[in-house]
Amino acid sequence: MSEAVVKEIFDKAVEDETFRHLLFTDPKKALAGYDLTAVERKMLEGLDENNFDQFAGGLGDRTTKGIWTPGI
Repeated sequence: MSEAVVKEIFDKAVEDETFRHLLFTDPKKALAGYDLTAVERKMLEGLDENNFDQFAGGLGDRTTKGIWTPGI
C-alpha cells in the first residue's frame, strides 16, 4: 500500500480547504495523479466530512497498516 501517498493526501486535505472540498465533491478529480492502489482509491473516494476527521485522527503518527478496513 502507498501509505506515504495516503498520508500526503490526508495532510493536504487538512491544510488545504479547497482540496478537502474537492476530495468530498469530486474525489476522482482530487485523486488524479496520485499513485494509489484500487483499495486505497476506493477508500478515499468513499470519504465524507463525517468520516474524514475520524479516519485522519486514527492515522496519527502511525501508518495506515492495521487501520485499513477492506470494503470501505
